[in-house]
Amino acid sequence: MTNRIKKKWYELLDRDRISTPGILVSEKKIKSNIKSMIEIAGDPIRLWPHIKTHKMSKIIELQIKNGIEKFKCATIGELDMLTKFNIKEILLANQLSIEKTEKFIKIQKKYPKIRMSTLIDNNTSLNYFSDLAKKHKTKINLLIDINNGMNRTGIKISEKVFRLFDKVYKNAYLNVIGIHIYDGHIRNLSEKERKTNSDKAFRPILSFQKKIESKYKISLIILAGGSPTFVAHSKRKGVFLTPGTTLLWDAGYSKIWPNSPFKIAAVIVSRIISKPNKDLLCLDLGHKSVASEMPLPRVIIKGLENSKHISHSEEHLVIKSKDSNKYKVGDLLFSVPYHICPTIIKYNKVQVIKKYKIKKLWNVEARDYLLNKI
Repeated sequence: MTNRIKKKWYELLDRDRISTPGILVSEKKIKSNIKSMIEIAGDPIRLWPHIKTHKMSKIIELQIKNGIEKFKCATIGELDMLTKFNIKEILLANQLSIEKTEKFIKIQKKYPKIRMSTLIDNNTSLNYFSDLAKKHKTKINLLIDINNGMNRTGIKISEKVFRLFDKVYKNAYLNVIGIHIYDGHIRNLSEKERKTNSDKAFRPILSFQKKIESKYKISLIILAGGSPTFVAHSKRKGVFLTPGTTLLWDAGYSKIWPNSPFKIAAVIVSRIISKPNKDLLCLDLGHKSVASEMPLPRVIIKGLENSKHISHSEEHLVIKSKDSNKYKVGDLLFSVPYHICPTIIKYNKVQVIKKYKIKKLWNVEARDYLLNKI
């Protein structure tokens, strides 16, 4: 008897009716990824996961059911979505402009039972945070954003950070509650090297925390890391963990961390819409359908992993493959993006697959940046 090859979870039965391009997700895989996050953390209370990857309330619900009660976000839209849940804490992990600070304060005042906080790394922000908090008769909870090598945001450990902390601490309208570190620059292919580099970059943080807590007689929380350094930070006592991509996973992080317990829980479905020349296939998978901030290839196409990606435009992806004769116009192809976070935001809904059928649709609610109702 010939053994039947088991289908992949995303291989749909009713292929003619599926709309492309689209995102397919597996609720089962997402639940597995949440379980793996908790196993690494040791306790769901330690997790403060980022929602920027998925932006979906349905995934928030799955995490809450597993005991996760604190969340991190990057936009006002994501913050607004999180307020719909009975959770304890939300960190808006971004450097807020005056306009966004106004919205942040209004949301905070509307939901006083949720402790909300944001980041600070400079005196200019300190001044308008203070002025706006005074104007609205409230306080803003802040974490000092430390730059420990990422060089994107944050303040380096130096005399400047001690002076900034002192000003925040003494300000009647600001409340400093902790330290935030994102070390997304640590992307070594070796897990051992990632841990070594993460440990080295983290040592000044511990020294800073110790000095501050000793001088001011306070206790500071620490939020650290992303997905590549998740395991490294999980070994540190008293540190909250902030992975995000772990919920859906992608080709980029699979390359960095091939032995991770996380499963690909989201794929892009597209169609072959033309065969313009010998060995060429054109897919309806353009810039509008997948994150395009990196060089080609931007996706790994199942069954065509060795194809050469020739060109990418708004609506089209053209690839070259010696196996093109095996495919015809109309065939479905399934791809794993290298970067899932900016890919998800291109879709207002995802299609949830179970037993090779589309069972339901989940809204990607937190795509909106301009919230007029606030």
